Amino acid sequence: MRRVQVFDVNETLLDLAALDPHFERIFGDAGVRATWFDQMIQSALVATLTGVYRQFGTIGMAALEMTAERAGVELGDGDREAVAAQMRRLPAHRRWPAPCGGSATPGCGWPP
Repeated sequence: MRRVQVFDVNETLLDLAALDPHFERIFGDAGVRATWFDQMIQSALVATLTGVYRQFGTIGMAALEMTAERAGVELGDGDREAVAAQMRRLPAHRRWPAPCGGSATPGCGWPP
């Protein structure tokens, strides 16, 4: 059996709360972000386990579509692009100290 190491970045290092205004605007509830993220993680795990590679952004957009369909919300192209654009520039969580540049730089230590 091949050994695989998986590193989590989203919501561990990167702060998904930056997406809240988009989820508030699209769904009327920023809390829907948690449902979307759960779907995204589930889809990413299934893709990993089945050996079907998909970029995380692609999985995120598919999860957005699934979440919208379940909520009875029709997404516009602007909605998809706004979420995708924000995903590409998520800020680091504040718990990362400034000298580390908001990243897990060697020597910065965990927890900060």
